[in-house]
Amino acid sequence: MHNTLRGLFALLLLGSLFSLGACSGAEIIPGDTDLLAKSGYTRYGWRSEALVPTAYSKDKLYQADPAIRAAIEERMTELGYTLTPKADAEFLVDYIAAAGVNDGLLESTSSNVNPYPTATIGRQVDGASVDNAYALGGAKQTGKLMIVFLDNRTTDLLWQVSVSSLIQDANKVDRGAVRKVIRQGLSTLPEAP
Repeated sequence: MHNTLRGLFALLLLGSLFSLGACSGAEIIPGDTDLLAKSGYTRYGWRSEALVPTAYSKDKLYQADPAIRAAIEERMTELGYTLTPKADAEFLVDYIAAAGVNDGLLESTSSNVNPYPTATIGRQVDGASVDNAYALGGAKQTGKLMIVFLDNRTTDLLWQVSVSSLIQDANKVDRGAVRKVIRQGLSTLPEAP
């Protein structure tokens, strides 16, 4: 009996470690890479020009554009694709960015929040439960990004990926977080032929 409990505990511990390792903080929905792989294309260009912010621009997309483009270009270079002018490119890369909101968890689905108020004599609510209730209960700002690859001659869609991630600080662009999420989004791309 003791060995069975020990084995069960080890299995649960191992499973929880794998679950934590799988959590990336980003939702990634990649498209099928067959069309891009079959095309044999290696040269890409940007479909749209880089955004140029004005002197006092407060628009986050204008501030994030250089980080998004740099992260995409870095990963594409690692995979063996070559950035060329738009006229010489075999396929074009573009992205669509939007802000979103994640409503958080419902109180009834959270493990430490009881939807039915109760009183326990001689016990006060611990600070961790209160902090978790605040953290899980409110709306969270998300950043959503769709990266698309289009054939330069026909404008047919070759590949796309949708990436959604929580924004930690809405007042500034976290270049490291942008780079990490884009690397995760482009992780299913095949290497250039």
